[in-house]
Amino acid sequence: MSMKSLSLLFILSGMAFTGCDGGADKTDSKPGAKDSTEIVSPPVNNFNRLELSQEGIHSAAMTSNEKYSYSLVLNGGDPYVFTKPLSASIPSERKILEFEYKTDKEINDLQIFYALGGVPSEALSKKYGSLAVSPGYNSFTADISAFRSKGWGKAGDKLRIDPGDNIGITFGIRNIKIRPMTEAEKKAAEDAAAAVAAKENMARNLGAYLAKTYPSSVKRVKVTADKVIIEGSCGSSGSYFLADICPWQDVTEMTEFPYAETIGNGDFSITVDRIVKDREGINYDRVFSKWAVVKSDGGRMILDSHARYADEVASIENPQASPLKNKKGLGAGDIDLYFQDCEEMNIGSITMNVLLSGIVSGTGSGYDYGGVGYSTGGVVSYCDRIVSRARALGISVAAIILVPSNSAYKDPENEGGYYSMPDMTTAKAFNMYAAALTYMASRYCKDSPGRIHNWIMHNEVDAGTEWTNMGEQPMMRFLDRYVKSMRICYNIVRQYDQNASVMASFTHSWTAAASGYSPKEMLEETVAYSKAEGDFKWGVAYHPYPQDLTQPEFWKNDAQSTYSMDSKYVTFKNLEVIDKWIKMPGNLYLGTTKRLLYLSEQGTNSPSYSDSDLSLQAAGGAWAWKKVSRLDGIDAVQWHNWADNKAEFGLRIGLRTFDELPYQNLSPKPVWYVWKAGGTAEEDSVFNPYMPTLGITSWDQIMHEVK
Repeated sequence: MSMKSLSLLFILSGMAFTGCDGGADKTDSKPGAKDSTEIVSPPVNNFNRLELSQEGIHSAAMTSNEKYSYSLVLNGGDPYVFTKPLSASIPSERKILEFEYKTDKEINDLQIFYALGGVPSEALSKKYGSLAVSPGYNSFTADISAFRSKGWGKAGDKLRIDPGDNIGITFGIRNIKIRPMTEAEKKAAEDAAAAVAAKENMARNLGAYLAKTYPSSVKRVKVTADKVIIEGSCGSSGSYFLADICPWQDVTEMTEFPYAETIGNGDFSITVDRIVKDREGINYDRVFSKWAVVKSDGGRMILDSHARYADEVASIENPQASPLKNKKGLGAGDIDLYFQDCEEMNIGSITMNVLLSGIVSGTGSGYDYGGVGYSTGGVVSYCDRIVSRARALGISVAAIILVPSNSAYKDPENEGGYYSMPDMTTAKAFNMYAAALTYMASRYCKDSPGRIHNWIMHNEVDAGTEWTNMGEQPMMRFLDRYVKSMRICYNIVRQYDQNASVMASFTHSWTAAASGYSPKEMLEETVAYSKAEGDFKWGVAYHPYPQDLTQPEFWKNDAQSTYSMDSKYVTFKNLEVIDKWIKMPGNLYLGTTKRLLYLSEQGTNSPSYSDSDLSLQAAGGAWAWKKVSRLDGIDAVQWHNWADNKAEFGLRIGLRTFDELPYQNLSPKPVWYVWKAGGTAEEDSVFNPYMPTLGITSWDQIMHEVK
């Protein structure tokens, strides 16, 4: 949920844009019509021309220009408008949504809900990226076959059109219809279906790979300053090879292993140079490789072991460990008052949002990595400022590594969303990603200008479509790419700081795949990757917001946040669940050490600045601190936001206000005093007055055993 207010340019996927002044299909034209844009009388079945409705409109003012043509003035957060309900079911062959639009400013992220019975849900919606400024009408088309197959298109169904999180924009839209596919669109749909089948097959292959027991094994990989030493064993008969597998290669999908050398039968120990000159256009560092035994079988090369990453990597820097001074943290901030609060509250940790596109750019000179020249960007000075001020206050910094969906770093399958999975699919793309992370690690894993202590990889990956987008993916294929990203970062950072963890970021979902994937399942499969390919120091950055982010009374409302390991959600109500998970023996790092667990983004909302709403928010903050302080599996909690943000989806989850009477901008809220008192001698005197609001007489009553 971090940085929700950031306005980004997203690249559209799955839609066509053509300059036009019409675009109606033949079914819309009466005999003798002069052109395809002529306005005609509505047919009996209204899917040929969908009308917009004033009913349910939100944060927008709509006027009708003429039949089927509308102007929307977007005047608040989360604007949207519904179509009128379908008067009849749409014929099955109609699978293309089409409309014409114009806009005086960029629409930053178009989302369309396919509302069954008129009721919208995130599960039946899609983000289509940005709409560029267009003074004249352009055409938008989208293949909606997936939503048709899920039942949308019956009488009574609607569309909800959300033209981004924009204020002060005039958005024109006309001639909304559901039409049949053209022959070219049918071919594109067939190709897309084949691509989906290939992705699903890869996901099955990955699951089988992780679960399989192979005859051979790579037992240890050691990376020195200039060599890589690989040890393992293979069978007593047959032809075996040791394969060097690069990050841009998918081990389960390879039928040829281009970087492999012959090894003998039985035990082996192979030493190779660490740097390979001019591998696919870069000077490649084998610190990033994983190594597998492959066997020749009837002219084919097949995997005969899991692929193993480096167990040991030579150090470049050896900074001292810097333990957290307490559990109390804050989300990202960057003004004097923020750091004054950090000092006054005795904050132990903060987060820092880092846009990689502002660290290293893909063209330029001044910074060389892998034989390629890059230039550095303005985000560096921002990072310098944050880490230096944090160092002066003895505060631990967790960097949230973000890839904007409009940047050169975005995954090629990205379809919009606020952020993207990084592109690691080619040597060139991988090298730029590694260059940015190496620049950061070499600069910020030491005391001057200041230190990044831990690295949170991307944002809320279980909600990948919105927050770490790589298009629609089976979970295992998405997770495989995410684990690669974490491994790349880890094998860079561990050279500069052996104490740092890379951390996986999740929403408040647990077994529920409410936003795309189940975090519990993703975590369990990440454990499986560690067991199969060698463990690494990864942790968890969890976001236990209330189930409904707008409602502060999670202790009453969060019915699906139970004290069970199969709970649908983990919120402030039932933090015992993730606390238990992180301490389970099977989930420990190398089987011995608890992984780092941050609650890196969450807060309770004050729906308004009324005394009652502010009191509810503060009561939730007191509950959260009391519970976190008693759970030894949780290392830190960073309250998000430090201050309310008008652009943050209508939420007021900060410790300070925005300017709304009777409050001035950045006035402290009651929850500010709660957060300040946490962990101090004043804690109970500040917290205890909120017990009646929470319906308790003792703080022991908020603690529960997990079944």
